[in-house]
Amino acid sequence: MNGNREEWVRAVNDRDVPFNQLVGLRAEEVAPGRCRVVCDIRPEHCNPRGTVHGGMAATLADVAGGIAAIYASGEERPMVTQSMTLHYLRPLTGSRVVAEGRAVKAGRYTCLARVELYDDLQRLCCAGDLELFYTDQA
Repeated sequence: MNGNREEWVRAVNDRDVPFNQLVGLRAEEVAPGRCRVVCDIRPEHCNPRGTVHGGMAATLADVAGGIAAIYASGEERPMVTQSMTLHYLRPLTGSRVVAEGRAVKAGRYTCLARVELYDDLQRLCCAGDLELFYTDQA
């Protein structure tokens, strides 16, 4: 996909991904090798302690890292996540989570992406790495 960043954001948000729609994820910024995804926290995103559930944090990390990998070359390339390591540094609290993904190294077959999740006070709460496989090479 050739185009500018606004077109990429629109393409990501308009794409029919029922799971992302279900949990309320939306892209705020998409650029070559970078992505920022946001989510307004709802009660169903939280664990019994009232903090964002670890699985929800992993979902945000996966989506932000995945989109960064998809657009790492400046063109859209389909991919799937091979592995993910996420470090939970502090509880995610508040009303909004921001997940930032960055493609560290995109190769012919795989991409390493780094992700960071922040709460609405801009505190780093989670950080990790994803290895993604480009399915157009399968």
